[in-house]
Amino acid sequence: MCDTGNAAVGHPAATVSLRGMVNVVVTVDALASELHSGMFGGAAPDALAALVAMLATLRDTAGNTTVEGLDNTQACTDQTYPPEQFRTDAGMLATDSLLGDGTVSDMLWARPALTILGIDCPSVLGSAAAIAPRARARLNLRIPPGLEPAQAQQALSAHLHAAAPWGVAVEVEVEASGSPFRARTDGPAYRALAAAMQEAYGRPMAMLGQGGSIPRCNVFADTYPGAEIILMGVEEPQALIHAPNESVDPTEIAAMSLVEARFLQNYPITHP
Repeated sequence: MCDTGNAAVGHPAATVSLRGMVNVVVTVDALASELHSGMFGGAAPDALAALVAMLATLRDTAGNTTVEGLDNTQACTDQTYPPEQFRTDAGMLATDSLLGDGTVSDMLWARPALTILGIDCPSVLGSAAAIAPRARARLNLRIPPGLEPAQAQQALSAHLHAAAPWGVAVEVEVEASGSPFRARTDGPAYRALAAAMQEAYGRPMAMLGQGGSIPRCNVFADTYPGAEIILMGVEEPQALIHAPNESVDPTEIAAMSLVEARFLQNYPITHP
């Protein structure tokens, strides 16, 4: 499956683990309608303030994801991601701190990670002096191998309900979910792939985790339990996948095309 990428341009890699994910929309209702902030503010519950307070409980001061009931102490022992390389790849500001109390690979590939994807609330431009009666947020929870989406969804929903202040009404709607994945790497297909990448790139193939989710991998693994599932591609960090200015390095396309061709030539020889 060509939906991942190398460690960097010119550094070949196969992806051997993926996080799963749960997407939810949380809705907070506090009032029947907007209210004048001067006439009612201070005593009437504010749905937006309640939502902000709830979202603030999903990370601690170090940046660890803190969903009650989900372990956030796992370690990634077989893969590394140098911190300075990650800072460059992510385009971090010089004043930014890395999040979490684990290594970069721990935080990306072995632990849950909560991201706020969007918030429905009054925009700054045109906002009035009024208390918001309703507010919503879309949340994305990435989960590591070993954790099932249903368990993560239940934990996140329970956490949000428990964190809601002032008796506001809370609804958590699940939009999408997918299981994490870990690939087998001890078969002939991986040996053929390693040889093809060595030839195309002139350096050994690394094995990496990826923080993204590809639920189809588990469908293939369940349908064909004896198959080797290979994840590779041209989406190295500087491709900025999912950003408005995402791109692909042409040299990666050329090299990965050679990898695919040589793999198809080599695999029948290594696995007749």
